[in-house]
Amino acid sequence: MAPQLKGRAELAKAVEPIEGASYKITAVEEVKTAVQGFSGLRVSLEPEKRKEGDANEYATMVWMREQAGRKSKLGSLLAAFGEFLGDEDEALNTDNWIGHVIRVISWTQRNREVRVMS
Repeated sequence: MAPQLKGRAELAKAVEPIEGASYKITAVEEVKTAVQGFSGLRVSLEPEKRKEGDANEYATMVWMREQAGRKSKLGSLLAAFGEFLGDEDEALNTDNWIGHVIRVISWTQRNREVRVMS
């Protein structure tokens, strides 16, 4: 069950999250690529402990699909929020992600794992 997307957006450049770090989710924006019309979510993140001089913007693109493996970006976030919120339907509502702190356990291709800390 994928959310309905509105409008199109250019994908801004941002730094991917780093394994072992914790981030507060500050925004989840529905996007559609301008050229091929791929639908996704741009998840903006604020490091819990930003290093001095680090002016990077942290975010990740989560591409929408009907089914997502638990180790994909989408699947790892849905699994983590489903467990934290205790309800799969609540996990599908990305508004429920905003303001929560996640810890990135693993962030390599086909091996993503996050935990919701608060």
